[in-house]
Amino acid sequence: MNAIVQTACKFVTSSIGRKILVAITGACLLLFLVGHLVGNLLIYGGPEYINSYAFGLHSMPAWMLWGIRLGLLVVALVHIVYTIALKLENNGARKQYEYKSTITATLSSRAMIWTGLMILCFLIFHLLQYTVRVGIPDVHVPLNPADPDSLMVFDCYGMIIKGFSNVWCSGFYIVAILFLFSHLRHGVQSVFQTLGLATRKVRTLWNIIAIAYAVVICGGFISIPLAVLSGILK
Repeated sequence: MNAIVQTACKFVTSSIGRKILVAITGACLLLFLVGHLVGNLLIYGGPEYINSYAFGLHSMPAWMLWGIRLGLLVVALVHIVYTIALKLENNGARKQYEYKSTITATLSSRAMIWTGLMILCFLIFHLLQYTVRVGIPDVHVPLNPADPDSLMVFDCYGMIIKGFSNVWCSGFYIVAILFLFSHLRHGVQSVFQTLGLATRKVRTLWNIIAIAYAVVICGGFISIPLAVLSGILK
């Protein structure tokens, strides 16, 4: 048992181990974004779709729901902490090559720490607004709008519409998603590279996939506040 613990400690404290953990946690977060976007896009189906989705999530056993939330939190924290540690380590080891690395690195790669911190600040605000629901009263509506006597559920649709009807809230959301685009643009490619999938022959392909993924994910998220502000969703 001690040998396993020692091996694990050596792995997570080594440079290679930290890079692999950053890549794995990053991949987990990329998959989460896909699921989260699919759920959010149900709002285009109307109140019954997004409210049914929210009801299904909150109908899960409390231990399971909080287990998922805590698991995502741990994954995010590991990703953030080790990314910062690697960045500081690289800056210290390659200080003498700072000019050369600056002119060869992309803007997205150089801004990874800052875009990541911006996304973290946004996530805290987003969770307070839509999970803790600070300043948003609990309004319940029929699960089936056509049947007033159907099961009463929390009005997730109304909450989203109310939140994004605020121009400042929508503006902050859109800016944060643009930071997310920059982060994903480099992050997706880094995951493939760290896991040994981005060889020189297919590097261009992974670059295209990274851009396409970032465009689809960020475009999908941004479309919702724009649809609310334009009156498409109301």
